[in-house]
Amino acid sequence: MNDITLTDKDEATLLHAMSATGIFVTCGLETPNIMVTHWGMFGELWGRQVFSLPVRSTKFSYRIIKETKSFALNVPARDMRTEISLCDTISGFKVNKFETLNLHPKRARSIDAYILGECGLIVEYKVVAIIPPENIEKQVDDLFISARPHTVFVGEAVDAYRLK
Repeated sequence: MNDITLTDKDEATLLHAMSATGIFVTCGLETPNIMVTHWGMFGELWGRQVFSLPVRSTKFSYRIIKETKSFALNVPARDMRTEISLCDTISGFKVNKFETLNLHPKRARSIDAYILGECGLIVEYKVVAIIPPENIEKQVDDLFISARPHTVFVGEAVDAYRLK
């Protein structure tokens, strides 16, 4: 069991940002990437504080998270709707999103990844379970109408802190 505890205020901040504008997810060191998530789930599982992150297998971040078994949630400290919107529309396969979006990477404290210097609340996760879409779709009727279903990465919180 880990000793990282997100406060109710931290969880409320994350949930509000995720539903209002989205939050950045960063992953990787050698081939770092940024994506945006607008949904996911916090909770306790196996005595651990976890976040379930759905990612399509077509995303560049999918490959990185699957390989490195880690990711970080980055909550903006200022209005970053423009960067979030652009991040949602450009591909990490084609460009370095840190450079393209003029964002400043900083080394994560506990995982092999970068975080965003422009963000306030950072939560780092190590993947403890990977749930492929074929294990979800058959159990939930009409869950995925899309031909691009999500894999769910369940990450255990290993570090949480504020940059500003």
